[in-house]
Amino acid sequence: MILRRLDPWLSAAFAVVAVCSYLAQDSTAQALDSPAYSSRQLVWLLLGAATMVAVGFSDYRVWARLAPALYGLSLVVLLGMLVLAPVRAGARSWIGIGSFGGQPSELVRVVVILLVGLLAAEHRQRRSDLAGVLRLSAVVAAPMALIALQPDLGVALTFLPALLAALWLGGLPWRLWTALLLAALALAGAGWAWYLKPYQRERILTFLDSDRAPLAAGYQQRQSRIAVGAGGLTGRGLKSGTQSQLRFLPAQHTDFIFAVWAEETGFVGATLLLAAYAVLLIRLFLIALAARDRLGAVVAGCIGAWLSAQTVFNLAMVLGLAPTTGITLPLLSYGGSSILATSIALGLAQSVWRLRFANV
Repeated sequence: MILRRLDPWLSAAFAVVAVCSYLAQDSTAQALDSPAYSSRQLVWLLLGAATMVAVGFSDYRVWARLAPALYGLSLVVLLGMLVLAPVRAGARSWIGIGSFGGQPSELVRVVVILLVGLLAAEHRQRRSDLAGVLRLSAVVAAPMALIALQPDLGVALTFLPALLAALWLGGLPWRLWTALLLAALALAGAGWAWYLKPYQRERILTFLDSDRAPLAAGYQQRQSRIAVGAGGLTGRGLKSGTQSQLRFLPAQHTDFIFAVWAEETGFVGATLLLAAYAVLLIRLFLIALAARDRLGAVVAGCIGAWLSAQTVFNLAMVLGLAPTTGITLPLLSYGGSSILATSIALGLAQSVWRLRFANV
């Protein structure tokens, strides 16, 4: 009975994606001969569900008041990781405690959204001014820069949708949008010249020309498209996909997990999963519209923008419509810290929904 106070559509969509996640990870566990993938994913999904409910019954306004302190702590952690974190897959983005590890940057994103919402709520003018834009941009840019230095460009880029959503909800004038666009183009050019590594440039060039390196930079997306196409209408069956089970598909438990699901469940299974994502994302924006205050609207809107952008970009990457950048699919890809961060964010949105008629 108590769960009726939470948004049922958001909860149901979470449950559907979670079931698909476990089934897909169970398949990759067999393919990679790593049973821990499916068992750990199940534990994290159950913990994520409990976390979403617990945060949903808390007050998002209390979390927002804690955001400045949590933000300061986050910057300290990110700075420390540049020196103390071990190098894993070429980046200092992971910390380990015994046999467990995680990416603090995933949780930092949630903290940034809370602080952005708090700052946007304090802005009393109807339209954002230059000072407000610079303040919000600085709040997002600082952790983004530290994460990019790890380097983890994929996670760093997922901070941008939250900033853009906050600026849009704040009524940013079109002149400032133009200035931001020009600044983004300048940063993109500088990043190409001085930040991107040769293999990252090659991925972008291969995306623009699919025949450039079919057995090198273009191999992942080529195998991904084969897997998706091989699924047909109803799929090859769980744990029966040739691309995954024969290990043709790289990063199948993380970046390209949707290709595994599409091959094994076909158009029917892929449509079911995409419908669940659509419900989840639409509900986030409807919750933002129903929020009782500006803080709730910005927090829910930023969460919706982040998860929408990450979901769409990952699917585009899997289908060969965007370059490979290491951006995972929320809740479906393997990873405890990602599931936990997403669950906390969804819990905050549930809190906004639950308190939409509150008088206190």
